[in-house]
Amino acid sequence: MKRFGTSSGTEIDKEIEDLTPQNTFKTHKYVWKQFTEFCELRNYKLCAQTSEEQLASILKDWAFNMKRADGTEYEERTKKFYEEFNRETNPFRGVIFEDARKARAVKRKKLQAIPEKRKTNSVALKAEEISKIISIFDENTPDCLENFFNQICSVELAWRGNEAAFCLTDYFKAECVSYGQPTGRIEYNTIFTNTAQGGEKHTAESKWLTPNKNCEDPVRLLKKMLSKRTPNIKTNRLFLTPNPDWQKTKIWYKNCRVGLNQISKWTRLAAESIGLDAKKQKIFNHSNRSSAVSILAQSGANLQEIIKITGHSSSESLKPYLKHTNEHHGKILKKIRNKQDSANSTITSTSTSDSTSKDNTTNIYYNNCTFNFNQ
Repeated sequence: MKRFGTSSGTEIDKEIEDLTPQNTFKTHKYVWKQFTEFCELRNYKLCAQTSEEQLASILKDWAFNMKRADGTEYEERTKKFYEEFNRETNPFRGVIFEDARKARAVKRKKLQAIPEKRKTNSVALKAEEISKIISIFDENTPDCLENFFNQICSVELAWRGNEAAFCLTDYFKAECVSYGQPTGRIEYNTIFTNTAQGGEKHTAESKWLTPNKNCEDPVRLLKKMLSKRTPNIKTNRLFLTPNPDWQKTKIWYKNCRVGLNQISKWTRLAAESIGLDAKKQKIFNHSNRSSAVSILAQSGANLQEIIKITGHSSSESLKPYLKHTNEHHGKILKKIRNKQDSANSTITSTSTSDSTSKDNTTNIYYNNCTFNFNQ
């Protein structure tokens, strides 16, 4: 048996072509066609002799002014191809293309400011659905304990989809009053790390886990998770891989973090276990963040209060998350009607008091008085 294969370059290219998705080839052709059309309209000349300085100027113009065929704005994500003339250049790393990259970054920032361009890919869960999901977890097993805490924490702290995968134990700190007495709450802030200086200012808003008397107490669950970390655990990642022999060895977790792909399935699998069609309804980890925004809005929290929890840069960023249910809409109408009724009753009482005061007004007459007018 020969150590090395005998496939030729042509055969290798054929294998690559067969395994590459057809949509990728179509995208490459479409982008190049779009780019060359743009250059023709701008009277830019593309040839083997085009210098990198000229190409950088073209890409700068292209990155900022590109639009769809119907004239609408969009964020271009596909690499520009300059392979037509067998030129080797990297517009994403080359120093000469810095202005082109800046133009692309500015375009993306402008698009991010348009709420219609930001579409949520996940659906918010209802409060009763969250309760059902929480009820399926048995905190006396390693994997369920982590899932249990993640489900509660993701909603109460409004975690982003992948935030749990990169969460560290250092991000949590017991809150104490000025004289060192613990309050019982756990402060969460991504600035809390082993290398953070004591006098360093926070670069992120703190959030808190608050204890409650129910079994869904996030403070108690966090303490239980940390208590299961044996001396063999060297990593400071919060979520660890369960030990399959934990019942025999009494060691719950390995010295290994849970992978991103595994964590990304937690909410979807939990939703499916209670009978929800996660694929059709687009239920993912980010659904917990959407749920937090919806629950806060329905409970009467204003936008600035919600922003403090979610960490959004502005109220405009919250619009894609705000999904008003029939129940929420009914509450809003009730508030409006209550205010109208209150205003009407105030007007009625005011008009009544005015008419009464007019009836009780006495006319004052001046008899035998001399008025002196100084000139």
